Amino acid sequence: MWYLADKAFTPTEHQLLTISMARDNLKAKLALAGKDSVPECAQVATGVYLQSLNFHSANDVHISGYIWQKVPIAPDCPLQAKAGFYFPEAVEGANELRKKYEHVQGNETLHGWIFETTVRQPFDYSKYPLDHQTVWLRILSNDFDGYSTLIPDLAAYPDTGIKSYFGLDSDIVLGDWLIDETFFDFKTATYHTNFGYQTATTELNPELHFNVVLKRKFVNAFVVNLIPMLTVAALLFAVLMTISRKRSTLAFNGFSIMSVIGTISALFFVVILSHVNTRTKFPAQSIVYIEYFYLLLYIAMILVVLCSFIFNAPVNVQRKLVMHDFMLPKLIYWPSLLLAMVVISYWALF
Repeated sequence: MWYLADKAFTPTEHQLLTISMARDNLKAKLALAGKDSVPECAQVATGVYLQSLNFHSANDVHISGYIWQKVPIAPDCPLQAKAGFYFPEAVEGANELRKKYEHVQGNETLHGWIFETTVRQPFDYSKYPLDHQTVWLRILSNDFDGYSTLIPDLAAYPDTGIKSYFGLDSDIVLGDWLIDETFFDFKTATYHTNFGYQTATTELNPELHFNVVLKRKFVNAFVVNLIPMLTVAALLFAVLMTISRKRSTLAFNGFSIMSVIGTISALFFVVILSHVNTRTKFPAQSIVYIEYFYLLLYIAMILVVLCSFIFNAPVNVQRKLVMHDFMLPKLIYWPSLLLAMVVISYWALF
């Protein structure tokens, strides 16, 4: 199930693969918004090239790179397009933009900027550490009057097909992430206001997005989270194995209730520190997949402590609860623990 969840990747629908597809998609979304189609002379081709992408927190992503725009030179165009853009999801004070170049080529003017920004976006970490995330760069035109409409400059990339990735530096460092794909698309945004203009409020506004689909490196998360938990589970089983009514076994193991409580207390602090470290990564998220394993360990610790207290119960009670020298808890420990992990995994991942 881990393998299937890790490899589960379906290419995103509604990707813009060609310029003609982008224009048709824009026209359809403008029609849904009750707007007239925009002539090609007012469409500003916009491209993105990312040089760094880093998660500063669960919801803040730092991005830097290049953005360019090709503004048509068309004096007879009814809508005069203008250069300029901004990132509406940028964190205040974290946006840096520098003009790098400007050239006239043919019937258009090319403008290029170096940018650095931190954008705040919602992500779903419920399947951590087997999650896939889509980081998007939402790009809006500075021309608030609506004379300029941004479309993706797909002609600037060698391959914009399904399952391909483009617009990224080949040496980009992504840390715990791998790239599944990149793509442009138009998403519709809802604004419940007309911003003071004497026009009707539009509910569906097409906006250009550049998307990067990422997959977390499972091996890294496995080493950090699951190996310590499996080690604690093995140590809990070792503590359970020391419980016995046989004097020879007791003398060999040195069993006592206080030693069991002391050992489990130490293991509890190891687990709780690891759990808190995981929880602080996703403060706004509900319980993530890996946390259910911590809950299983807490339950296992409580049950092992209860087994140690049964040791001091009357003999007739012991015989009813744990026959054959506590053999039943020892036999079902691993099957029940692993079966619970399987059930939780199926429920959480599929």
